[in-house]
Amino acid sequence: MKNLAITAALVASLGLLAAGAAHASGTTGSYAGAEIISALSISNNVGLEFGQIVPSVAIGTVTVSTAGVRSSLGGVTLGNGMVPTASSFAVTGAPSNTYAITLPTSITLTAAAGAPMTVDTFVSAPNVAGTLDVTGAQTLLVGATLHVGVSQASNPYSGTFNVTVAYN
Repeated sequence: MKNLAITAALVASLGLLAAGAAHASGTTGSYAGAEIISALSISNNVGLEFGQIVPSVAIGTVTVSTAGVRSSLGGVTLGNGMVPTASSFAVTGAPSNTYAITLPTSITLTAAAGAPMTVDTFVSAPNVAGTLDVTGAQTLLVGATLHVGVSQASNPYSGTFNVTVAYN
């Protein structure tokens, strides 16, 4: 009987220990924070200029690189007038942050008279993504290719395009 009482007391004690362990818990805290940064912005400083072009009886292309270097293929001759330039944009935002660059697929240049011309194969420097410097700035340069038609009419041609930048 005495052994039975001791055994019952031992079993009861183990049950209390098990119950106590099952109800044990812990709590801790964690830091939460956020940093608000300035919005990314872009402004155009210089437009994309293909310069003067003399068409012929064959189609041709004129390309302006991001360095502002102009080259031609096919039925065009490059004139000596207007200086060709890559388009230049000022990108500003939070220092040392990276951003993605979205260029247009193509645009159209039109004139008062004459067939429209297509501009495509847009390229940028930096290419695809950029990194703002420690002051939160970077220059973005854009070049492209102009498709000149057969005997394109003499006129000034113009159009616009958009470049989009967004934080990565």
